[in-house]
Amino acid sequence: MSCGRAPSSPQGARPRHTNHLIQLVEESTFVTDGLRIPAALPAAAETYAAAGIKVFRVRRSKAPYANCPRCDRQSSLYIKHRPEECQCGVPTCHGFHAATTDVDLVRKWWREEPDANIGAPCKLNGWAVVDIDPRNGGRESLQKLEKRVGVLPATTMQITGGDGLHILYRSPDFDLPGLGGPGIDFKHNGYILLAPSVHSSGGRYRWAGDGAYLAPAVDWPGALLPRKQRRQLPPPRATPRHRFPSQERQQQRPGGGRMWTVADLVQHVMDAHEGNRNNAFFFAACRAHELAEQNLISLNEAEGGLLAAASAVGLTDSEARASFDSASTRPSDRGWVA
Repeated sequence: MSCGRAPSSPQGARPRHTNHLIQLVEESTFVTDGLRIPAALPAAAETYAAAGIKVFRVRRSKAPYANCPRCDRQSSLYIKHRPEECQCGVPTCHGFHAATTDVDLVRKWWREEPDANIGAPCKLNGWAVVDIDPRNGGRESLQKLEKRVGVLPATTMQITGGDGLHILYRSPDFDLPGLGGPGIDFKHNGYILLAPSVHSSGGRYRWAGDGAYLAPAVDWPGALLPRKQRRQLPPPRATPRHRFPSQERQQQRPGGGRMWTVADLVQHVMDAHEGNRNNAFFFAACRAHELAEQNLISLNEAEGGLLAAASAVGLTDSEARASFDSASTRPSDRGWVA
């Protein structure tokens, strides 16, 4: 899973701003290497907004902000309306529907509450997210899911403050089911927290790889679509398989079905588009360490194949080796890919 290119965002062209911070964002950080996110929450929120990502405040307790009387269903002044059609003018009503790219408003919000976390609605930002929570069985569910549908395509990933994982894809044109199994949610109509938000455990959210955000460039996997929509998909195009001598051996799961091989991981790197390759390699390296810990593949074999693939797609040997080594220092418990 790797990151997509940053220059295009779901919201289209970004407005110009006179604020110096925002000018720096537009002129320097919004590049193919990704959107560099400041460590301070207020500055990070402004950076996201300036890049066209809709954000809103989320209390550390996750308690919602109160709606105004016209939006409060319990109020005698309530006016019936859909949250996305609200015209009350109060910028904190309706939770994630209050999300905005208005930098001045975002600055005001975090000036009032500098420790607030950064929320971002998924669908409104053009995202659909696989949310994996290892504390509730997400690791095991991910393994079962990928045994059934194949390794999920490389895309943008965020490591959560609770050692979970957000896997971001481009939003489909229809709603998705909410659950993918114990510890796995498919978030589409909801929201996620963005780096550097703080988890209740004290851990911070961070973007995988080099810590920069890149807009997801990969569509929601067809294998995860509802059955009705899956039947409407065009047949996949055949793509050449790039092989290295050490990956020809195809292993079998003890219970039947093909086991993930080094060749599968190498293919992720070889198939990655320009701008995606660093994080595609990082994903493959993480999965290699995980499979090796389970004695399912040889780590030396995986390292050799992945480094060869990295060289073939234009990554330098030093950055590939550093990324492979860093993949072994994943979230606590080493229990799954991050």
